[in-house]
Amino acid sequence: ITNLRANRNLFQDRLDNLKEYMGYRKVGKDLSNRIIRWFDYLWAQNHTFEEEDVLKYLPDKLQAEMAIHVHLATLKQVELFQNCESGFLIALVLKLKHQVYSPGDYVCRKGDIGREMFIVKQGMLQVTADDGRALATLSDGSYFGEISLLNVGKNGNRRTANVRSVGYSDLFCLRKEDLLHALNDYPEMREVLKEAA
Repeated sequence: ITNLRANRNLFQDRLDNLKEYMGYRKVGKDLSNRIIRWFDYLWAQNHTFEEEDVLKYLPDKLQAEMAIHVHLATLKQVELFQNCESGFLIALVLKLKHQVYSPGDYVCRKGDIGREMFIVKQGMLQVTADDGRALATLSDGSYFGEISLLNVGKNGNRRTANVRSVGYSDLFCLRKEDLLHALNDYPEMREVLKEAA
């Protein structure tokens, strides 16, 4: 109970500091409300603000075990990685970064340089046309950005679509440099991934 109270106080202190900063910088009401709702969402979902800060006190081996425990099941759901060997998946899991997007936020836009792919842990996103029309819906276990990440197709590493969060969305991000690092240790996985993409 003491830890819960301390966490709540830390959360409230950060939120109060942010509100003060937004007031000082004369941030508009719409943006201020979006930011406050984002903080409220994080608290309601029991997310920590700096997962890396919390885990950095653990030895490397325990950090790795924690990451595998928390993220491996999500990675295994992704069709792109279903034929990959477990050592490669573990190498990727250790590099996944958690990101939260608010309703209406664009995760990426068509034509942007793609330096990462995303896996939907929880939430709903829409792939949209340039005029805003919804073309497809992505939900838990879906992934996108793999084309830019793997340089498959004529656009190289340019994004081929707009992706916008419908509600709050929890995503895992895998950066291109982290994938390439893992592929150095598992070069045979490059073809497996290209075939799956």
